This record gives sequence, C-alpha cells and structure tokens, in this order.
Amino acid sequence: MKHFKIIEQISIVLVVAVLIPFITIGIIISNVSQQSVRKELAANASLMAEFIADSTEKYIEFSQAQLNQMASGFNYIPATMSKIQYFNDIEDKTKLFKNLEVIEKAKLPNPKTKIKEDYITLYSPIDKHYYLAGDIRINIINELFKDENLRGRNIFIIDGTTKELITSNTKALQIDDELKGFDYNKKEKSGLFGDVKNTPKAYSKIHNSSWVVIVDTTKKITKNTINKARYKIILSLLLAALSIIIIVSLYSYYLYINIRQLFKAITAISKGNYAKKIHLIKNAFTPHETIFLAKEFNYMANKIDVSYRDLKKKNKELKQLNEYRENLINSTSHEFRTPLTSIIGYTSRLLRHDIVLDNETRIKSLKIIKEQAQRLSKMVEDLLVIPELDSMSMKFDIAEVDLIESVQKVMEYLNKDDIPFILDVKSNIPYVWVDEYRLEQILINIMDNAQKYSLDKAPVRINIDIEDNMPVLKVINKCEKITPKMKEKLFDKFIRVDSTLTRTTRGTGLGLYIVKGLAGAMNIDIDLECSDEFIMTLKFKDYVK
Repeated sequence: MKHFKIIEQISIVLVVAVLIPFITIGIIISNVSQQSVRKELAANASLMAEFIADSTEKYIEFSQAQLNQMASGFNYIPATMSKIQYFNDIEDKTKLFKNLEVIEKAKLPNPKTKIKEDYITLYSPIDKHYYLAGDIRINIINELFKDENLRGRNIFIIDGTTKELITSNTKALQIDDELKGFDYNKKEKSGLFGDVKNTPKAYSKIHNSSWVVIVDTTKKITKNTINKARYKIILSLLLAALSIIIIVSLYSYYLYINIRQLFKAITAISKGNYAKKIHLIKNAFTPHETIFLAKEFNYMANKIDVSYRDLKKKNKELKQLNEYRENLINSTSHEFRTPLTSIIGYTSRLLRHDIVLDNETRIKSLKIIKEQAQRLSKMVEDLLVIPELDSMSMKFDIAEVDLIESVQKVMEYLNKDDIPFILDVKSNIPYVWVDEYRLEQILINIMDNAQKYSLDKAPVRINIDIEDNMPVLKVINKCEKITPKMKEKLFDKFIRVDSTLTRTTRGTGLGLYIVKGLAGAMNIDIDLECSDEFIMTLKFKDYVK
C-alpha cells in the first residue's frame, strides 16, 4: 500500500474537504440565485405590463375628457374663422391634440378608437349630427424607456381581436408566432405566458378596449441578470477557493519545511552525527506542537551527544589504560627479569661451597647485587607513583630542602666510575620548598637517564645557579640529536628515544613522565633543550627568600 507524503495528503484533504464542497455549494447557490432572478424577472415584467396598461388607460381617459370638454363648448363659438383659430390655439398651447376637426356622425369608423401609426384618434359628440375628432400621440412607451431600469425590454400594445401590432418601442420588430398564438380573451386581466423560463412574457389588458400590453424579456436582459449573477457567484467562489488554497499552501510549505528539518536531524543522528540540531522557521503558522517537538528533540540529541562524547572519552581512557596495562606488563616482565636474574645468579655464586672466591671477586659480586637491587627498587618506586600521579591523590611533605645536598646525595647513589658527575655551583643557592623524598626521586630519574644515554660515556654536568631570582638546576649530557616530534612525546608514558643507546640500555619509559608529574605538583618548571647536548632545566618557583 502506498503511503502518501504530507504535502500529498494535504492536497487530497484540500480537494475533498474544500474544493468539492465549494463546487457543490457553488452549484446550489447558482441554481437558487437563478430561480430567484427568474421570479424577479417575471414579477418585474408583470408589474411593468400592468403599469403601462394603467398609464395608457388613464392617458386615454384624460385625453377623452379634454376632448369632451372642447366638444361641449364648440357650439358657443360664434364664427367659423374663430372655430378654426380655436382649434389651432388648443393644439399650440396644450400639445395634446393634433388634427382637430369636425366630422359627420355617418362617417365615424368602427371601432371609434383607432390607432394610425403612432396616433390614436378620439371622437366626442358635438350634437346629434356631428362629432369632434382629435389625434393624440401614443408616446407613453417612449417616455417610459427613458428610465434605465426599463431599457432592453420589448414592449408591445396589441389588438387582442385582430392580433395586429398597434404600437411598439421597436417599430421594425414584428409579432412572432408565440405572441400571435396567445389567447388574449382570457378572463384574467394580467398574467404570464411563454415557454422560455429565462425570458418570461407578461400581459395586461387595457380597460374598455381590446388592447393588450405585452412586456417581453429579451435574452440581453437575461444575460445581464441571470448569467451575470451566476458569473459573479462563480467568480466569488473561485476567489474564495483560491484564497484558501494560497493560505493552506503557505501553511503546508512552512509545515513541510519544518518536518523536513526533523527528518534531516533524525537521519543525521541515525548516521552518528549526534551534534545535529533542528532549526525551525518560526512564525504565526508554526504549530506549538512542532516547536515543542523540536525543543525536546534538540534536548534529547544534546543528551545523546554529551553521552556519546563521554563514552568516547571513556573508551579513549580505557584504551590508554589497556595500553598502559600491556606496556606495564611488557616492561615489568622484561625489566624485572634482568636485575632479578643478576641478583639470583651472583647470590647463588656467593653461596657455593665447591669453589673458593677471593675477596675482590666477592666484593665485585656484592656491588653488582647492590646495583641491580637499587635498579629494581627504582622501578618499583616508579610503578608505585604512577597511579597516584594519574589520580592526583599524591600527598607531599613540603619543607625547606637544601638543593645542593640533595644533588650530592643522588650523585653518591648513582656514582659510576665510567660516567662521572661534575657539579658546578655558581653562587649561594637558597633552600627550596619541596618534598625532599620526591625531589630526590626527580633527580634520580633525570641524572640516571643522563648517565644511561650519555654519548661516548661523556661526563654528566650539573649546574646550579640563580636565574630570574629563582634557583635553577641544569643536568647536561652529550647525546644524539632528537627530532622535535620526539621531543614533544618524551614526557609521555612508556616513551623511549629510538637510538643506538636505547637498544643497549634498559628502562621502563616512565622516568620523565614521573619527573613531569612530581615537578608540576611541587610548582617546579621543566624545560628541555635538545641539540648536540641534552639539557634538562628545573626552575624552583618556591624557595626561601
């Protein structure tokens, strides 16, 4: 089964929940509006037909009354010339009648009210033998069409008996078959007819005549009402739908970007990048839940990152500890074997009864046993001090110590005839504040290394002086050149210089590491120079002033 993406799901929901209801509502509103406009057009046509019929009827009645009044006063005009002048004056002043004349009763038409072109001829009796005739213009329709609301309709006055067009706002327009076929003798005074629902036709009879007013709704009016209203409704719905789509699209865009950030962060963490964080685009469209999720995720990622770094650190320490263990085992297994072998061998030699040893051989054997025992003791001391240095739990007994005396004591301890020590004291040296036992341990390591690695068995020089108002001790021996890279590692654990001397001289590689740790704990600066000579400098910051 296909799982849609969020943007696809939102699009589907938008279509189902918004566009389809909008289209349905639009169709319903359009139909309701169309029905309403149809009823309005029909009602408007009926009102217009009745209004025109009433206006035409009143207009004819008013004109007939005026003509009757003129006919009743006609016999009181004395002279014929005065009667002609009277008709002319009435036509000029009233603008109502035209072609006023007196005709014989025998010449009256049937029916009496007759339309010729745009005029209706009215008749009024003067006496038993003569009638007064006058034409009035049927201009009421044209006057009505000056109103903007009435323009565009076809308005007719039809003779219901002959079904002939009497007058219209469009003279060239002929009566169509639907108008001719309509039964104008219906009892209802007014009503609607026609088969086209969007173009209703209304009629209204004129009282005391066979005339009928017809108001025809044209397709132009339909277009300007029903279709126009429909287009407005559709346009409004389209604009509303477009607005919703734009708003939802913006919301979906920001939501999608933020969710993508979450996806990227999860992918990064799954690949081991625990420092990856979620950076949201925060605005009014950003949900609170998304912000909360990003915040909690970043907090979780930070905790994982910290734990991972701690784990890496612990693994590194564990690796170093494992290396230290392996080096310690290798070192002790090799370095302890030689002195123990010598001690056991020479002790066994002295204990033999089957041979006689002279005094010189016995003393030489005892010296070797002593040297190897001292060497073994020194290695044990080095191994014991390492854990205390690493855990920084070593305790010191700080006191005033004579630096020169401590150096002389170590010189006696390490004295060798083949590689002598040369002590040079430049001036009066003050006492220093150190732990005497630990200071001797530092000196033993430095001076022992100087003897072991002295090139061509050159003497080891020890200079004690005052520099920058501080007691300074320098141990100098001739040696092979050491690279800068190797110089940086000399104070690490189990590091020995790879040279011809180290291949013949044994050691644990812990001496300088112990020197650095003890010196730092007692506020002693160490400096190392490696050129043609190996110079180890100790600067004692704490001394008796």
